[in-house]
Amino acid sequence: MTNIINRFAQLSALALLIITIASCDRSAKTNKPAKDSTALIKHGAAVDSGKLVGAWHDEAIKSDKGEEIAYEVISSGHKIYIQAITFTGTNLMLNDTPPITPAASEIKKDGDKYISVERPDEVYKINHEGNLEIYDKGVLVATCKRLI
Repeated sequence: MTNIINRFAQLSALALLIITIASCDRSAKTNKPAKDSTALIKHGAAVDSGKLVGAWHDEAIKSDKGEEIAYEVISSGHKIYIQAITFTGTNLMLNDTPPITPAASEIKKDGDKYISVERPDEVYKINHEGNLEIYDKGVLVATCKRLI
């Protein structure tokens, strides 16, 4: 139970960080919801982009603003990244070549799973239904529904 609470706290902190980045870097206010990760990047900032490998919706949690949370897996050269994105309602629009945000985590393939480079206890697996399973210290903490 403690691991689930810790994982929820980690995911909430990540979502809060992404929301903070998005809200601090806007040059003008807008009422339009962020539709993909491009809304998180400051205009004119030099960023890497990659190829979208897949996206998964985490139906169990929401951002502090009540936004839905999804994860993008992006390949860029020989590296693979996972990053959280937020959206409202069912209006998620994904970019085929999304920018890799500063909050993205590099992951490495290890057999049938991916391991976080920054947090080796964090493991990602794609199950037989195509859903993303997130493990913390070997304990399943989230199953995210496959979007693409």
